[in-house]
Amino acid sequence: MSKVDIIIKTINEKFPDSSFLKVASDDFKNIEQQFGKIPSEVKELYTKLGYGGIGDSYFRMHLFLEPSDIYDADTAQALDGILIIGDDFAGTCYAYDTKHNWIFGYIDTEGAFEPLLGIYSDFIDFLEKNILDK
Repeated sequence: MSKVDIIIKTINEKFPDSSFLKVASDDFKNIEQQFGKIPSEVKELYTKLGYGGIGDSYFRMHLFLEPSDIYDADTAQALDGILIIGDDFAGTCYAYDTKHNWIFGYIDTEGAFEPLLGIYSDFIDFLEKNILDK
């Protein structure tokens, strides 16, 4: 069983009220045409699970939102190349910096992207440590 399969199994067991939407293959094509190759385990997670809410407001997985979908124009412009992958319903958005080899991190309260290198290797590692360990 892959890490992604274990995460999905754990989400389904611990958060039975989760709600996910399927991802169309065209969605991946459009994202990859604009931002480059999506990390394979992230793509596997979205293919098998989809995107949506983990539990009742525990965590929200987004299908790669651009900062302009959430932030004001100036903040969004400063976050060019950042794709938002989730949020914790407490003001923190988790994202990838696609201009720097898809580095995983978060957007701080000032609207700046902060890499999480040394803490989480990627979104899958983040979920594994925050979902499986809860």
